[in-house]
Amino acid sequence: MQNLTDADQATILSNHALIESLETTKNTSAEIKVQQAEAVETEIKINLSREVYRRVAAEGAMLYFLLIQLQIIDHMYQYSLESFNTFFFKAIEKTELIEDDEQRVLALRSMIRMTIYQWVSRGLFEKHKQIFRSMVTFRLMQKKIIEVEYNQQQMNFLLQGPIRTDVPNPGHLKEWLPDIAWFHV
Repeated sequence: MQNLTDADQATILSNHALIESLETTKNTSAEIKVQQAEAVETEIKINLSREVYRRVAAEGAMLYFLLIQLQIIDHMYQYSLESFNTFFFKAIEKTELIEDDEQRVLALRSMIRMTIYQWVSRGLFEKHKQIFRSMVTFRLMQKKIIEVEYNQQQMNFLLQGPIRTDVPNPGHLKEWLPDIAWFHV
């Protein structure tokens, strides 16, 4: 480096290395600001996409928790989250790529539902397949995915059968027919 005189050392403007370093820092700062703005835009897009695909995640969660409930029917029906995820992601891979997000979500939900249903049905006893189909249907009705008009009283009738409490159990039947059974008649 050159030997600088006292006069040269006194002025910062004559220090070319410092000026170049400050210029580089200024350019880097401008690039960082541009990248921050892009990051904010990208974050907004990601958040919007996440909200669109939240329904797909909800569908998957609903199906997984239905599978967990199958162990109530028979203790042999136990499914791990890992195996569920395997079939969940297979369904996503099988789904046709569609540009429109809304149509893509509908296609994903349908494919996930069908793939999981087929996988689980293979392992169910024949007598339990109808129960599983009903569980899925009722849950979809509950979530208003299947548009069916019903109220809680109608659902209870479907699940429990008719219950009439306005006709009392005749005295001669009470010995062998409990009231709860009589009310179901």
